[in-house]
Amino acid sequence: MEAHLAFFLLCCFTTACYAHNVHLSTLNQSLIVSDSAATGQVLKAGINNITITWALNPNLTVVDSNYTTVEAKLCYAPVSQTGRDDRKTDDNLDLDKTCPIDITDGPYKRSNNSFTWVIPNNTTSATYFVRVYVINARNHEIAYGQTTDAAKTTNLFQIDGVVSEQNESAAWPVVGNSFGYRYAWLLMLIILIL
Repeated sequence: MEAHLAFFLLCCFTTACYAHNVHLSTLNQSLIVSDSAATGQVLKAGINNITITWALNPNLTVVDSNYTTVEAKLCYAPVSQTGRDDRKTDDNLDLDKTCPIDITDGPYKRSNNSFTWVIPNNTTSATYFVRVYVINARNHEIAYGQTTDAAKTTNLFQIDGVVSEQNESAAWPVVGNSFGYRYAWLLMLIILIL
């Protein structure tokens, strides 16, 4: 019984992890994106700014003749999506809530793209990264790039801004704001029931 329970929990964890960014597998990561925020840096809304640069990824052989415009967006990191349906990744890009904050948009150019964004006062306190989408003439997102470090790990940074509007119980933020802790609580509940 315990082996089946462990397998069930492992499947749930794997499925949840896989669900994040599933839709991106259909896109081509053809842009290299960087920002001026250091990994783990805490930035202040209304005070700090981020400089974002992007260019065509020379390591990929992609045809960019149908690339017309780009949209740079601020995206919630997985740690800031936990327990928040209003921030979740969705397989359907039209329903995706991961990147709700528009930074800039403009015509597509292969290189020399740079934009400095002053973080607005109304930005929610959370952990973020930057993603730049490529849009074709039919207004579909067909490629992307996101901020990564030298090891190709997504560069996450924190913004200290407006406190979230979602009301949660007093105990849950202390104990349950981590994906793993919620599964640990579920496992403990199941063990107590058995």
